[in-house]
Amino acid sequence: MNVLQRIEKAIPERLHGFFTLYVVVGLVVCTISLIIFGKLVDGVSENESIVQFDIALANALHNEATKGSTSAFLTISLFGGTLLFIWSFIVGLVFAWKRQWLGLIVWTITIVGGEILNSLLKVFFARPRPTFATPLVIERFYSFPSGHAMMSFIAYGMLAYIICVLLKNNALRLLVVLAAGFVILAIGVSRIALGVHYFSDVAAGFTVAALWLVTCITAWRYVQQRRAAHSPTA
Repeated sequence: MNVLQRIEKAIPERLHGFFTLYVVVGLVVCTISLIIFGKLVDGVSENESIVQFDIALANALHNEATKGSTSAFLTISLFGGTLLFIWSFIVGLVFAWKRQWLGLIVWTITIVGGEILNSLLKVFFARPRPTFATPLVIERFYSFPSGHAMMSFIAYGMLAYIICVLLKNNALRLLVVLAAGFVILAIGVSRIALGVHYFSDVAAGFTVAALWLVTCITAWRYVQQRRAAHSPTA
């Protein structure tokens, strides 16, 4: 019996209608994400060692930047910004074309809700961007948490989940997850390398994104399960 099966067995039978395995796992992931995010917020607000690390890393990467590396990171960064929203819109159109309305609703809430949440957090914390005498890129809005890191984690994470649901081969599923993880990490690194975010901005973006993504996936699975349970063919 694996860990997930033990968790499921520990849930009282009368609660299985609501506290499904995915809800329990989702709650665990959300709790861990909140704890990490809280630690990052405390570290940044109290000017702890994470801030010194942020500044040291930002300065080191800025000093090592070249025209070639900057161009490469700008291209990578597009996949967490403009290109992300373009293909996200296309995915929404595919859901609409296939008349998968629940999928369309969840996808829209996931992407739009994530963007709104990021904007609200930026305004609330109002952390200034890294500053340099000769900046590589200039961004005007606040820094914490990173929008590119957060939205790439949410969008590519949800897309990977959808693809994995459709796939039957576990090896292919693992490949999809690894590919999504690589893209997400590369986008996060690009934001630090371009000098528009600190390390803690990106880390915070990832943790909040994990919380939001897991919440959306868990809610989606729960609704699907409830629909299946009340289906005439169930």
